[in-house]
Amino acid sequence: MIGILRKRLLEHQELTLEPFVRASAVTDCSIYWCGVDQFPMNFYERAWLLEFLRRLTQQLKQTDGLREETFLQSKATLPDLMDTFLKRSRTYMPLAGMTLVPGTAPIKPPKAEEMREALEKASKNNTSPDVASWMPDNAHLFLDKSAEAQREDFFGHGGMFSLLMKPDPKPRQLLPEVPRIFATHPAYTGTLQKQYDMVQSFQNDFLGQSKLIFGEPFREDPSYDGLPFILPLLTAKSVMDAPPDTRKDWFELFDGYWIESKPDRGLLLVLKNPDFDDDLLELLEEMREDGHTYRSTR
Repeated sequence: MIGILRKRLLEHQELTLEPFVRASAVTDCSIYWCGVDQFPMNFYERAWLLEFLRRLTQQLKQTDGLREETFLQSKATLPDLMDTFLKRSRTYMPLAGMTLVPGTAPIKPPKAEEMREALEKASKNNTSPDVASWMPDNAHLFLDKSAEAQREDFFGHGGMFSLLMKPDPKPRQLLPEVPRIFATHPAYTGTLQKQYDMVQSFQNDFLGQSKLIFGEPFREDPSYDGLPFILPLLTAKSVMDAPPDTRKDWFELFDGYWIESKPDRGLLLVLKNPDFDDDLLELLEEMREDGHTYRSTR
């Protein structure tokens, strides 16, 4: 199938990356953007992008052996996703860490006087204070690796991002066989293996590595040692403004990265492979062949 599509791509040069746009000024990696009307996304944009991400991650797993680590920004749960987040927490096992747009400073808690002035100003204007602006930019890593289910629950509100990376280099420890007396007991749920895998996920090497690569702005923060991870909230500007050597350091952690970027008003996709256009064209053509058309009212 891929060979047929590649031949078709060569024969039909009018095919484009739409609805994606590539940042052609950067040549050491691949940067793509797909615009959306707004956040939360409309039904059609969300459905198309969910299908695109399903196919993209599946392709990268098959061709490059990459795994996916899925995150949800805490601020994005307010107010619409909070109930779902709390209901799913026992299943998805969220682990909180810090995030930051590269090139910016961490948010510091406001002083009491600043809070009082903001509240008074909001009261005079009959508005609500922007409490979210006082909150640090943290995110939750889902230790449970049900990425598609997690996207179904949370994607489209401007708060999800994922890292696509090589498998953890440490040998995976296998769960010892459960004695039959326990496995056959009515109280045994059969989820022990899944829970064991989540414990190993918490010990993954990329967590500590993320602090070495992205943690410098937090180095003097008293909470630094206790943070399990520190990750970037990439924007088109932050990626394009970063020096090539800096982007090279980023790709020591991950080979691919996508984010619902509110600053960019769309989906941002960044890949270590600088020559991903042909692969993306094939994926998009497969979606068109299967009847998936991107519908936007912009």
